[in-house]
Amino acid sequence: MTAEEILQQIQSRFREEIRTAEVRRGEACVTIKADRNFEICRFIKEELGYDYLNCLSGVDWTADKEMEVVYAISSLKQPGKIILRARVPQDEPVLRSVVPLWGTANWHEREAFDLFGIRFENHPDLRRILLPEDWIGYPLRKDYQDERFVAYPWEDRKPGSVPRPTTA
Repeated sequence: MTAEEILQQIQSRFREEIRTAEVRRGEACVTIKADRNFEICRFIKEELGYDYLNCLSGVDWTADKEMEVVYAISSLKQPGKIILRARVPQDEPVLRSVVPLWGTANWHEREAFDLFGIRFENHPDLRRILLPEDWIGYPLRKDYQDERFVAYPWEDRKPGSVPRPTTA
């Protein structure tokens, strides 16, 4: 199935839920409304046969006040890859978990929660995976601030010099 055919099938079934759709570098790239992520993922897995979740990543779009989850989905039996994107408001980043579809989503969703604060409804064990449970904040958000952060004067660096921390 070509990337164009994949897009046609997704669009014919979920036309109202699609924000953008295009073929990029031979991959079907679709941005969807977040409230239907589970149904669309289930269609991709069960109807289209794309049974392998390669990766699930979080993205912070601070300028748009949104967070994004990117699903990279492929098939072990057919060529091609689907890049599915779902954006949620930054102040309420919640999506439905896809762990019931792909068990590998378990750790990926926990990582997106731990580092970006994106919550996944119905996740079987949504808790921090890399940071301690008492960690405050989400360090991969662009607005994250930590009192331990030490700024470096990158703009004042001369070639060959070693950057030295400045006082905060």
